[in-house]
Amino acid sequence: MVYFNEQGDTTLSKVVQSVEPSIQPGDRLSIVVSALNPISAAPYNLTSTTLAGTTAGLAAGYLVEADGTIQFPQLGKLQVAGMKRKQLVDFLSKMLTKYVNDPIVIIELLNFKITVLGEVNHQGTFNIPEGKVTVIDAIGLAGDLPFTARRDNITIIREKNGNREFGKINVLSKNAFSSPYYVLQQNDVVYVEPTKDKVAASDQSFIRNFSIATSVLSVFTTVVVLVINTIKK
Repeated sequence: MVYFNEQGDTTLSKVVQSVEPSIQPGDRLSIVVSALNPISAAPYNLTSTTLAGTTAGLAAGYLVEADGTIQFPQLGKLQVAGMKRKQLVDFLSKMLTKYVNDPIVIIELLNFKITVLGEVNHQGTFNIPEGKVTVIDAIGLAGDLPFTARRDNITIIREKNGNREFGKINVLSKNAFSSPYYVLQQNDVVYVEPTKDKVAASDQSFIRNFSIATSVLSVFTTVVVLVINTIKK
C-alpha cells in the first residue's frame, strides 16, 4: 500500500514542523539539574525526599498535580501546566541562578503515550519517551495497517482543555503533512476504521454464524421434545 500517493513526482516544499506538547496535569516530569559545581546542584536532584507531603524527584518523576503545579526543592510550589518543555527549562534555569552558578536543566516527559485502536495489526497503548510522534509513527508502532483498513479517514481523538475533539486525517494525501493532527499530542487516541468490504464481510459472517446457531438450536429443541415424548409414553 502506497501512502501519500497524491504527491506524484513533486517534492514537498514545506515539511510540517513538530508541535511540542504542553505540560498537563497528570504528566510526570524528569527534571535533572547539573552545574560545574555538582555539590551546588545536588539538592535539586532528589531521589527519596518528601516535600510538603509529596514525594518529589523519584524515579517516577515529578507529578504535575490537578492544579497544574509541582513541588520543587528550594523553589516550592510551581505552576507548570500549559508550559512547553523549553519554557519550563528556561524558567527553572532563571530561578535557580539565585542558588546555582550557570545551572543546566534537562527535562523529559516520562509518561507521554498514545493509543492506537481499530483496524490495525497490533492495537495497544505505546509510550513515547522522546515525546514526539506522528500518525505515521503510530501506524508503524501498531504494525502497519492491513488492506482492510481505511487510510483516507483516520480519526484522532484528543483531549484539549478538558474537552474532547475529533479530527480526521487522510494518509493517502500529501495534505496530511499540514494537518494539525499529523503530529500527535500526549494521550491521543488513533482510531482506524475498517473498509466497507470488511464491514460487509463481518456482517455476512455474523448472519451465517447466527443462521448456523439457530439451526443447531432448532435441532436440539426437536431432539429434546422427542425425548420428552418418548419418556411420557
